[in-house]
Amino acid sequence: MERIEDPNISRSYTHSEIIDLLAAPDVAFLRGEFTASSAARRLRGDTRYLSSLPAKHSERLLWQAAWVELFLFAERQGEVKRTERSVIKSLPSMTNRINDEDYRRQYFGKQRRVGFELKSRQAPCPKSLLSWVRQYERYGGTPLALMRKQRSPSSYYIHFQQEEKELLTECVANYLDLRRPTKTKIASDTRQIFTECNIERVLHGKRPLKIPSIRTVERRIGQLDPFEITVQRHGIEYAKHKFSFYENGILAEHPMQRIEMDDWEIDLMSLLGESGALDRFSSEERARLDVGRRWLCLAIDCATRCIVAFRLTEKPETENALAVLHLITQDKTPISQAANCSSPWNQYGGIGTVVTDQGVTLTAKLIRMAVSDLGGTYEAPAAGQPKLRARVERIFRTLGQQLAPMLTGRTFGNPRERGDYPSEKLAALTDDDLAQIITLFIVDIYHKSPHAGLGGETPENAWKRLASEQGVTLPPDANNRRAVFGLELERKLSRHGVRVFGINYTSTKLQEMLLHSRQRDVKIRVDPLSLTYISVWIGNKWYTAEAVNQAVWALSLEEWQSIVRNLRTSFKDQAQLSVQDIWDARQKIKTIDTRAQALRRIMPNQLSTADLERAERHLFMGISIGPEGTCASGAPAVGTGDLLNDVIHSQVSISPTDHCNDNDTRIDPSTDPSPSWRVSRD
Repeated sequence: MERIEDPNISRSYTHSEIIDLLAAPDVAFLRGEFTASSAARRLRGDTRYLSSLPAKHSERLLWQAAWVELFLFAERQGEVKRTERSVIKSLPSMTNRINDEDYRRQYFGKQRRVGFELKSRQAPCPKSLLSWVRQYERYGGTPLALMRKQRSPSSYYIHFQQEEKELLTECVANYLDLRRPTKTKIASDTRQIFTECNIERVLHGKRPLKIPSIRTVERRIGQLDPFEITVQRHGIEYAKHKFSFYENGILAEHPMQRIEMDDWEIDLMSLLGESGALDRFSSEERARLDVGRRWLCLAIDCATRCIVAFRLTEKPETENALAVLHLITQDKTPISQAANCSSPWNQYGGIGTVVTDQGVTLTAKLIRMAVSDLGGTYEAPAAGQPKLRARVERIFRTLGQQLAPMLTGRTFGNPRERGDYPSEKLAALTDDDLAQIITLFIVDIYHKSPHAGLGGETPENAWKRLASEQGVTLPPDANNRRAVFGLELERKLSRHGVRVFGINYTSTKLQEMLLHSRQRDVKIRVDPLSLTYISVWIGNKWYTAEAVNQAVWALSLEEWQSIVRNLRTSFKDQAQLSVQDIWDARQKIKTIDTRAQALRRIMPNQLSTADLERAERHLFMGISIGPEGTCASGAPAVGTGDLLNDVIHSQVSISPTDHCNDNDTRIDPSTDPSPSWRVSRD
């Protein structure tokens, strides 16, 4: 690594050190920060997250991006050209396709009734559409590239004119430039060069050259090789993406370059019960319970054929697909260990291109915003052409042919193939069983089996080989991951910082906000799997805030809920609890819950913002574990790591003399080895 301000100073890091750095709260990984398109986009505006924009603006940008992507797809198919005349002919069919997609999203989850109000937008004129396409390509191929410029006019990217005196062929070659000059500018420059050349020829007594017309120059540009034009004006990677053939799916050269996602209804009848709820039932008793088919949302890496994430769900849902995106960026070895796999599930990294079908759940705004905010590219090829998503379509067939025959209760591919097989009566697997079986099949069987598409190499070895040869795109840093996938809440800022689930979070940025800003309502993002940090929206950026009390570090929300329930039960019987009792209970809960917690990440249940709000209203009502008297600076009080230094507010009736405030004298832990819970009406 080289320092930006002084390239002569460099430092080396191992891959494991870089992964550890990304988990730190003060490290930011700005993917593609120094590319030309990223730099040009920053000149237009400071926005990095599509999800941080008002809903009205983000929806418009996604709508514009849908038009651009549809145009580029039609252009690759030879259906339209980059001329206003050509766009005018294709505009009606393109408008119908865009409106159909919007209508399907509006209908999703609602019953179609007569008079249902459908909203549509006015289609762009050909000139506007072509302008969007140029802007989209120039600024990195992301919906944020379509934002209006936010800075002063002095920061616009300027194409400097070149004073070159060359003949027609040399002048036309100037079009092959990464700065992407227009045909009109090249034609104007060409005429100017010819005029100046003729003046000099006249002075030397030579016959003046015939000056080509603007149309002649444009025709000569049109005769250039299309692939060469794209390579010289957009780069080799963009050209390879644009001109690759689709018959076997777009080729991927390195891990995480291209990821395909889709939903599949599993060819298996299973017991629809909550995790662990049916463990004590016999097989005969289970057979009398409700049975049905689960859905599988799965993501596969195209370069190595490794499955990088999956989740079970009751039905296709956008929130479930978002959870799959989250798993793609994480090491899933704890899940494989919980499923008793013999190998790690360590195929993960940053997202390149995510390809889905035209299903409403996978083309939803939340999915497209998440992919964009992670620095990836979203792509949804035309419906009805499975060859455009060949990898994920093939893996579902593999699961149906290789895994389903091992299990009882399979439904087969169709009713004719199923015959009289009593799938419902033979259903015996619960969600727990199904999650473990699929994980075992993926990690210990599929990843280790020779793959015809890899020339007989196994997906696991293909990942290792390509990762060592070309590397894997780095996953997002911890703060970026929370900003994209965290559940959003809104809290008040006070001298204790920001309080969530009875836990106080502080940072230097929150202290500055408390001192210098009148704003007290702040947006936060919470990761239910780890309560050590949260992300806080200050200004136009997400910042990390740390839990003041170390007792909750590395705890998940579910583990913290269990601890609070136990504390509330014990608090009714005794007024004091020892520190050791708390830490012993914490360790017991983590030991019991570790395996179930790991598997639950791929189970049907998924927390939502509403779930968090409800849990906080009921379970954490009156709970506070922030050190009393500590301001939002996050300065640790004596015994910060002691859970009992905090305050639990109870709803029980107490006398005024028991009231505690910020001026109360704190008991010194050195003189009182058994700190106690204190009651307050604050």
